Amino acid sequence: AAPALAQAPADSARAARPTAPAPSAAASQASAPDSRYWSFLLLPIPTFNTIEGLGVSLVGGWSFPSKPGPIPRGISITPVAHASWSGTRGVGVLVDAPGYWRGWRLLAVGMAERWQRMPYFGIGNGSIYSDSLESRFGTEYYAYSLSRLTGHVAIQRDLPGPFRLHVGAQWRRYGARPLAEDTSFLGEEVAAGLPRDTGTATGAEVRAGLLFDTRDEEASPSRGLFLEAMAVRGLSAVGDLDYRRYLLSAREFLSLSWTTVLAFRQSVELADGHLPHYVAQERLTTWLPEDGFGSPTSLRVNLLGRWVGANKALASVDLRYKKWDFPVTETMPIRLWLLLFADAGRLWGDGEGFAWKHWHTGYGMGARLQFSRGAIFGLDVGWSPDAGITFATAFSFGF
Repeated sequence: AAPALAQAPADSARAARPTAPAPSAAASQASAPDSRYWSFLLLPIPTFNTIEGLGVSLVGGWSFPSKPGPIPRGISITPVAHASWSGTRGVGVLVDAPGYWRGWRLLAVGMAERWQRMPYFGIGNGSIYSDSLESRFGTEYYAYSLSRLTGHVAIQRDLPGPFRLHVGAQWRRYGARPLAEDTSFLGEEVAAGLPRDTGTATGAEVRAGLLFDTRDEEASPSRGLFLEAMAVRGLSAVGDLDYRRYLLSAREFLSLSWTTVLAFRQSVELADGHLPHYVAQERLTTWLPEDGFGSPTSLRVNLLGRWVGANKALASVDLRYKKWDFPVTETMPIRLWLLLFADAGRLWGDGEGFAWKHWHTGYGMGARLQFSRGAIFGLDVGWSPDAGITFATAFSFGF
């Protein structure tokens, strides 16, 4: 009994002493060590398309994940290389850092490429594609050789609210030539005296824009709005090309249920000044450069680079269904998306007003396997009036 009585005053003192509040979940998370780490993976991937034939591309590199949130990755440093049976080859490096520095985003690209079969079907909405030409000219008829040296940089800065400021610059050295004057469409046009740009030229441009972004995720959004406005100026004092280009784009994402998303896209690209055909086939973007009006990221299930013109308009709608969703970690979901889509787009040239005709369309279905917030691989199959039934691989949702 004595030891128990002796201990009682101490117990009373401890009971009277104020206890420290338990740390909140937010404080615990803030004090938790950062478990993110650099990873490295470099793989050769076989490729195939109807223009280039068999090929191989090098994918992967060093990557560091971003914190939980809408940004798909922290930073990736990617060596780039590709080669195909047709003679196309290229090497370069890409630094993509949308979420490594708080409030800032950086993209830097350096590439040296030779596209031995860059698509060329002519200029404008009336360009002709006919399978019967293959019996006379073979598969190289709708192609030309394009060498391209690229230096590209883009910087974005967060502004108050959902706004971002965008500035960038691009330098490219082009070398365009027909494969042979008697066996390519471009060669026939040059021989006929049409003003089709060939030879070498240097293009330098600066870019500035404003973005509005409320998407819940940037790689596979379920809700939100993304608006882009950008102006581009070609610098004739630095290069050989003098032009101005403008981009207006809107993307809307409506969550119909936890598994179903309705996605819309509208974009317009305008040009003032002469654009060589190899510049006109480059689509304006505020991040990764893209080629072709007719590709997995523009007019899907149309032939790659099928339509070329100075001014472009595009509208798309997707119905997306999330079949699987396994959150391996907070920053690494495993998802399987199924989708139905419809695209419509058209071109118009200098001195040609916009008209509600000559729309090129494509309709289809596809699947996307998403194995992190930024890594997406998929396959589309569909039909377009120009190309018929077409298959295409995709590394994004297309927008």
